[in-house]
Order: sequence, then C-alpha cells, then structure tokens
Amino acid sequence: MTLQKNPISPARKISLELLNDILKSNKPFEQIISSSEKFNNLEIKNKKFCRLIITTVLRKFGQIDFVLNKFTKKGSIKQIIFKNIIRIGIAEILFIKSAKYAAINEAVELTKLKISKNLSKLTNGVLRNIDRENEELIIQLSDELSYPSWLVQDWRDSWGEKHTKEICKWFQMEPFLDISVAGDPFIMQDILKGKQIFGKTIRKQEKTNPTQIPYFNSKDEKYHWWIQDVAATIPGELLIKSDQKKIVDLCSAPGGKAAQLAKAGKKVTSVDINENRINKLIENVKRLNLDIKIVNADGTSWNPKEKFDAVLLDAPCSATGTLRRHPDIIKNRSKDSLKNYLNIQSKLIKQSLTWLKKDGILIYSVCSLQKDEGEGQIKSILESKSNIRILPILPKEVPSFQQAITKDGWLRIFPNCLASDGGNDGFFICRLKKTN
Repeated sequence: MTLQKNPISPARKISLELLNDILKSNKPFEQIISSSEKFNNLEIKNKKFCRLIITTVLRKFGQIDFVLNKFTKKGSIKQIIFKNIIRIGIAEILFIKSAKYAAINEAVELTKLKISKNLSKLTNGVLRNIDRENEELIIQLSDELSYPSWLVQDWRDSWGEKHTKEICKWFQMEPFLDISVAGDPFIMQDILKGKQIFGKTIRKQEKTNPTQIPYFNSKDEKYHWWIQDVAATIPGELLIKSDQKKIVDLCSAPGGKAAQLAKAGKKVTSVDINENRINKLIENVKRLNLDIKIVNADGTSWNPKEKFDAVLLDAPCSATGTLRRHPDIIKNRSKDSLKNYLNIQSKLIKQSLTWLKKDGILIYSVCSLQKDEGEGQIKSILESKSNIRILPILPKEVPSFQQAITKDGWLRIFPNCLASDGGNDGFFICRLKKTN
C-alpha cells in the first residue's frame, strides 16, 4: 500500500469545497454547511476548524483580497478555486494564526490536487512572502476593508466615522447563539447552559447544532424554545405588552416572531410570499405546537376580509445588521439591490396599513443599518399619510436597549448595543398608530 506523501487535513479539504459552493450560491452559508454530508461526518475538532476557516474567510474577505492583490499580478490567478486556496492560506497565516508550515504546505498540496503542480509553486511563493511580511500587513489592514466601499461610505454619511468604525469592528466578531424560550427564562438558562440577557432570550457562548440542544422536540410547552437574535425579539415584545390581540405577522417565516406572539396568547395570522420559507414556518409551528393561521400570499397585494388590531412587519431588507451572523450576504448586496428592497418595503408598509382597525398598531422593523430602509421609510410614510403617527417606544419597554431610543421615539440599534454581553444584530424598529 502506497502512503500519501503529504496528506491534506479533512478540515482544509472540505472547507475549500464548501467555500467554493458558498461563493457561487445564493443560499445562506449556514444552510450549505449544515446540509453537507462531508462536513457532518467530520470529527468535532475538524468541524470546528473547518467552520473557523470558512467564517474567517467570509468575515475578512475584503482584507484577504487586499493582501491577495498586493502579492499577485493582475490576472495571474484566474480560477476561483485557485483564489480560494490562497484565500484560505492568507486567513490562516494572518488571522487564525495556524502553524505556518501546515497552512502553507497544505495550500500547496491543495493546489497540486485541484489546479496543477506547476501553479503550486506560485501558491508557495505568495504565501511565504505574505508570512514574511505578516506584521507589517496587519498594521495596514482595517476592519472597513472587509466591506464594499459604497456600504462603508453610506454608514459614514449616516452615522459618522466613529460609529462606522465601531460597526465594522463588531461585525468582525463571532456572534453567540441566542435562544427565545416560551417558559421561565431563569429556569431555562440553567437547562440550556446559557444566560438570560433580555426578556425571554437566553444566550449560549458556543454555537451548536440546534437539534442537539435539550428539549428540541419537547411536548411540554414550558420547555419550548427557538433560535432568535435578541434584537429580533423586540418587535414582538412591543406587541406582547400591548392590548392588541388579533395580529398579522407579515413576512413571517421562519416564524420566530409568530412563535413569540402565539406563546403570549395572541391570535396570529402569519403571511409570507415564499413557499420554501412557508414550509420552514409550518415545520416550526408543528415543533412548537403553535395555534397560528398561515397564509401563503404576497403582502403587497393581499386583501384580508377582516381588520386587525396590529401588524408586525419585519420587512425584507439588505440585512446589513446581521453581518456578524451572515458574513456571506455581502457578496449579493449592491446599491441597485438596495433600491429593490426600498420599493418592496414601501409597498408593504402602505398595504399593511389598510388592514388595521382604527387605533391599530404597525410595528415596522428591518435588520438593516441603512438609513433609507429604516428612518427614510418612516419619514416618507408620515409625509404621505396624515392619519399615521409615531407611538414613541418608552425606555421601560426595552430595558437594556434604552440607549437605542432616538429623539423621534424609534429604535436605532447598533451591533454594540449589548456590548457587555457580546453584542447583537443591528436593527431599526418603529411603532406607528393609525388614527382613523
């Protein structure tokens, strides 16, 4: 039997395959990773290393490509898979701080295996040069380099230089796992081995497969839980504490907010246009034994026969507030895609207001840090609708997030809002009231 001279670690081999898939797909990277049989068959240690490689490349993508372009001639690396081999090598040398021999040697072996023996010399030369200038390179890199210049400039124009630096810094950090619970959060924090940080949110320090968390399929409702970032629970919390009973959860799937509302005794109608997401919603409704009416419809044209006390609209958006958890989404974002979101958001706001009774409430939220998708939409609707006014959010309604309340009475949540507990997703949340 002939032994392979320089075996490549399974983690590096599979991380390359997965990174190739992630960068050419529109699917969320978590979905691609969790559905990979090769990844799921890795030992725990290799799984962690494989995930670390992928998330580091995605999170530091702009910085990595800045270094890559500095050390290679334009056009010398044409194949995407070849670029990804070197990207992984750069991530290991500069950010993960892997053993440099292993990082460089296995990148060379991957090039021989996937590209050619000749080009493996280029891999070796580029990575060794980067390693030699390691310290100087780190000084040249900034967190802002990880994001498109148009996006960073938009943040600067909206929030100023200091806030923009903080946003980019927090987006470079690995997020924790937030879990919403139906029962007593102080009992559940011990069961789930986490910490209650806000309302019914438990934060776990380490990410894990949700199916491995205790009571995943429990029949006992007091042990029910679902994955939901702490900031994403606030729109639901604002309605839970209100008198509104009949509520439309628009753009509802996968159902975190609907679960919050239903578990609090609200009568919920979940509306979503996407059939695949509806299937995920149905799956969660069954697991959590929720009493919810589900409607597969386009919210911009849906005309229900009845009127509702409230609408919770967590609108489709650029999702730039979630870049810590979804560092891959940036590859599909542009100024043009932002315009498409703005158009859909405006239509959804106007249509959902027609479903409200007199004195009905609309909670509008987006997990975006783009001013046009939050503040801009609200200002526009207030200018065009004389029967709509802001119902200011009060500090006592959002303990821990009071500092995010603006003078206008809405919430502008930055990713460092819960800095002492490890951060959160970025959000805009506003409460509107229909007066007649």
